[in-house]
Amino acid sequence: MKEKQSLIEQHFLKLLEAHRFREITIKMICEEAHINRSTFYSYFLDKYDLLDRLIDHHLSALNEMSTQFLTGLEEQGDRHELSKAFLKDQFQYIYDNKVFFKTLMTVHPAQNFTQKFIQMLRVNYLRMIENQNIQYAEYFVNYTLGGQFGIIFFWLQNDCPESSEEVADIVYRNILKTNR
Repeated sequence: MKEKQSLIEQHFLKLLEAHRFREITIKMICEEAHINRSTFYSYFLDKYDLLDRLIDHHLSALNEMSTQFLTGLEEQGDRHELSKAFLKDQFQYIYDNKVFFKTLMTVHPAQNFTQKFIQMLRVNYLRMIENQNIQYAEYFVNYTLGGQFGIIFFWLQNDCPESSEEVADIVYRNILKTNR
């Protein structure tokens, strides 16, 4: 069962690389995935449902990483090493799902994805720094997110030439202001 759903999602992403979302039809998805319309509709209501579920899946996975990071901070407390590991894991996830992120951020940007992605990051960063006595925390987080989003965009747009570890280090050093 899950196999067919994954097949539909993969072929939908392949279509998204070549076509704008509004141009893609259920017929195109079914032809690309070599399935019947009834098979598509047994998993998804329509193409909007398919896109929303893909977005929710990836944002939930990234959100879970943030939750695990926060739990680790409470239990262990070594903020620097945990932060580096968290950023590396986050960028590795983006790299492992490069087609999805690259397509929705750079090839055919999806505004609803970008807004949800940035909001999820914002909420998690605010949670991460809530006990850090940072002046104007909202401004710091928004500034940091603007830079991080720009780095993610640039990295994806250039087909991820650096490793996830290298990009995580770039972001980490910029957050600490040691790379300016």
